[in-house]
Amino acid sequence: DPQEVAAKIEGTFVASGLNASVIADEYAQRQRLTGGALQLLQGFMALGLLVGIAALGVISVRSVIERRQQIGMLRALGFQSSMVGLAFVIESSFVSITGLLIGALTGIVLGDSLVGAFFPQLDRSIVSIPWEQIALIVVATYLFSLLTTILPAWQASRIYPAEALRYE
Repeated sequence: DPQEVAAKIEGTFVASGLNASVIADEYAQRQRLTGGALQLLQGFMALGLLVGIAALGVISVRSVIERRQQIGMLRALGFQSSMVGLAFVIESSFVSITGLLIGALTGIVLGDSLVGAFFPQLDRSIVSIPWEQIALIVVATYLFSLLTTILPAWQASRIYPAEALRYE
């Protein structure tokens, strides 16, 4: 047992002030600290994703309110209600996909740079990028962002042309 051996060595050299420790235990403790810091960073990133999704929903609602007359004009020109709703969903999808791709690529590049900066002794071929996790997070975030834009798009599709064009 490494703990017993360390205790015997420390007891033998107690007069010299030797402090024996198990390297595996120290390594495990450092790994736990590093894991905790990484989980904290992941939590902040998840919070940022949630705030971004909520912001996209707010932007969608404001877009419907601010474009009320434009929606009425489109409906008066012959756009069906489903076409108006689909236009808002596509617009929000474009914003969401653009943000997700920029965020994922930036995260991958930054993560690779951080690994190179903090762990220069590691061979880069050993460190692998968790593509499945990244893809799952991107798809889940996209689906949740769609959920926040469906209600405003549905509200936009329900605007009647005469009612929208009546007010300035």
